Amino acid sequence: MSGRVAFGDFVLDLDARELCRKDCPIPLTPKAFQLLEALVASRPKALSKIDLQERLWPDTFVVEKNLVNLVAEIREALEDDPAHPRFIRTIHRFGYAFREPAPSDNVRRRDPNVRFRLVWKEGRAGIGEGEHVLGRDPDLVLFLDSPGVSRRHALIRVTAGRVTIEDLGSKNGTFIADRRIDSATPLADGDVIHVGSVPVTFKVVGAWGSTHTEPHTPE
Repeated sequence: MSGRVAFGDFVLDLDARELCRKDCPIPLTPKAFQLLEALVASRPKALSKIDLQERLWPDTFVVEKNLVNLVAEIREALEDDPAHPRFIRTIHRFGYAFREPAPSDNVRRRDPNVRFRLVWKEGRAGIGEGEHVLGRDPDLVLFLDSPGVSRRHALIRVTAGRVTIEDLGSKNGTFIADRRIDSATPLADGDVIHVGSVPVTFKVVGAWGSTHTEPHTPE
């Protein structure tokens, strides 16, 4: 499969290996791009989790959470609400499929709430209002697969646009830069959090529907 595939406001340029929205590049990790390409190429056919894992990690055993994290990264890039998906459809107990958006989907209004992003070596995730646990428990959305991370290591709390992080009694501690935290501590744009041995960058992205695009940084 080659060329350019347009859907909604987005263009997937398979030759340039780039996802764009209105000519603005949207950064994706290589594995996330490969997953999106596979789903788009097979649309509207659903692909099983086993099939996708074999395509993305041939001859390598990986936990299912790795695939879940990639789907979350793609959904964030496409501003796709998993509860009301325009593009990435989840097939319960099977896998995922790509669907073309209906015309009415293109004019759906975005949630005006501020959003934030966490970026680490193996993935990224958007977070909004509420509590978000980071740890080595594969059932967590913010799953960090490292032996230096406790199963439930730290808690990020977002309340009315204010974001704090606190350690959950982890073995190796939680740090902002080089300072170990021992209570709920505010986070600012660009802060580097060390969750045990894993550095995680906290970013303020803006409001849902913002036209702001972050500059691409090499993986």
